[in-house]
Amino acid sequence: MSGTVGRTGGGPGRWRTVGAVCFALLFLLVPAGFLAAVPGALARGDAYASAPACAPGARSDSCTTTVSATVVGTEDEARGRKVDHWLRVTERGGDGRVRRVHMAGAELHDAVRAGDRVSLTYWRGEIRTVRFGTAAEETDASPADDWRLPLGIGLLVLPIGLGALGTVWWWRTRYATAAHANAWQLGVGVVAGALLGCAGFVASQACPSVPGALLVTAAGVPPVAALTGLIAWLTRRKERRAVDTSDIVPVPPAGKRCVRAAVLGDVPYDVDGFDHLVVGDGVPAVTPDPDGRVARRPLPPSLTVREVRAPRPDDFGALAVGGTYDTVVIECRDGDATVLVVLAREDAPVVLGALLAAARAAG
Repeated sequence: MSGTVGRTGGGPGRWRTVGAVCFALLFLLVPAGFLAAVPGALARGDAYASAPACAPGARSDSCTTTVSATVVGTEDEARGRKVDHWLRVTERGGDGRVRRVHMAGAELHDAVRAGDRVSLTYWRGEIRTVRFGTAAEETDASPADDWRLPLGIGLLVLPIGLGALGTVWWWRTRYATAAHANAWQLGVGVVAGALLGCAGFVASQACPSVPGALLVTAAGVPPVAALTGLIAWLTRRKERRAVDTSDIVPVPPAGKRCVRAAVLGDVPYDVDGFDHLVVGDGVPAVTPDPDGRVARRPLPPSLTVREVRAPRPDDFGALAVGGTYDTVVIECRDGDATVLVVLAREDAPVVLGALLAAARAAG
């Protein structure tokens, strides 16, 4: 067992639940906005693809104009991990001004050299396509692939939001009755949503059309469900083993031992920073000293053991100890107060033996 010992509330509070619901809904509103932008992006791409060539000498937003140009040079600009590719061209018969064209890819940029002739296709006042021989490549201003980014973000975030919303619902309705405080159900939905979202984003960037991207994303549902189901099954097996504490039997300490443990309850010996328990050296005592030499505060003879079990969601402080399925709780009573001794499973037998021996000695 490792981590910082402290106190936390057991069940989900009202405001924490409201905050979690708002966070999950935000994950649904964000993709909804991006997905709503996809039809407009597709309409712009279709309008460009279907636009006829303008009549000679005429320019209009409803048609395309193609002009000849000469390559002056190429440029590469590093922007973080991304490299932007630019062509510098001058239009033949124009004013001689050098224009910088931001290319969407690198193939044509790498193929041309200074002095090569290319064709520039204008639409609505912007250079949208550059052609070199039989090769054609879109510029960054081309609307042909404008649908990819909003669709990718929508398909990425939407499954995560649905998984988060399902997690909040389970947390609110079922968490308090979970068999173990470290409930695996809190993470399964979000993990499944993240895996499916990543598949959807990759599909949106690789597939040639929106229906293709949606089909690939839908095809990812069965393998993601199978993988997360396997993870849930394996975790559930581990949880069942953790909940079963029948193998923990008291073992009287053979000598002094100082183990990591948290003693929690409305009692005077529940002290912040006292995160170790000394046994086998007189009366069991809590201490902040890992060696158990100083600042020892003995446990009272009125402390009696009731049961050994796994941590539950309503255990005050149990979730802040940092243990997972290797953590157990020795539940005790001191008068009317409930006292929890939270410690690693491997240390439980000797601590249980010491507590029972101290109770017998006190009569």
